[in-house]
Amino acid sequence: MISIVIPAHNEADEIGGLLEAFSAFAGVELIVAEDASTDGTPDIVREFALRNDNVMLTSSHTLAGKGAAVRRGLALATGDVLGFIDGDGSIHPRDFMRVAAAINDGADLAVGSRALPTSIIVRPQPLSRRVSGAIYGLLARALLDIDIRDFQCGCKAFRRGVWTAPSVACEGFAFDAELIAKAHKQGFTIVEVPITWSDKSNSKVNVARQTLPMFKCLLKTRAEIRR
Repeated sequence: MISIVIPAHNEADEIGGLLEAFSAFAGVELIVAEDASTDGTPDIVREFALRNDNVMLTSSHTLAGKGAAVRRGLALATGDVLGFIDGDGSIHPRDFMRVAAAINDGADLAVGSRALPTSIIVRPQPLSRRVSGAIYGLLARALLDIDIRDFQCGCKAFRRGVWTAPSVACEGFAFDAELIAKAHKQGFTIVEVPITWSDKSNSKVNVARQTLPMFKCLLKTRAEIRR
């Protein structure tokens, strides 16, 4: 069983199609970790869950952040392999399943990557987002001393032991980097897997608002893994 958490904030336009696409795959548990949506996202998930017993919803009435939503969803997961995928439809479920297949091939943590030579970018991010993402990646690699090309792609799968071993506390978008850094510190095998990815114009990432919290989380993570 693969338990897949889908963090979702105002994803009414995409969440139904994403759940429908996942229905083509057997042996998956889908946990939508809805985060203070105001556009009817929870209603769409509830309706889908009535017809599909492998789908569940967990909601927060206050906006907690991606990391907090993923943690809330993983607390309900029952699978031996866990993972998460962005709820905006930028990544197709077949790509998540290909990333998760790397666990069967021996990886402990598989990271979907937009930055490998065989990755396919259907629709790139705006230049400002690409620049800020590149800067963040450079900082993360330097501070955490890990040679990962794409920390932030919202497509990761891992053995349950990867999740239960370290304590991952970042509530926002630095959650991914903290998970990778602490898994690396524990000696887990980490691989990057190329994916096909398409930018969505309704991205929920506010770069200006998130920059300082993400940097603080990187510094906190660096201090923890260097102890």
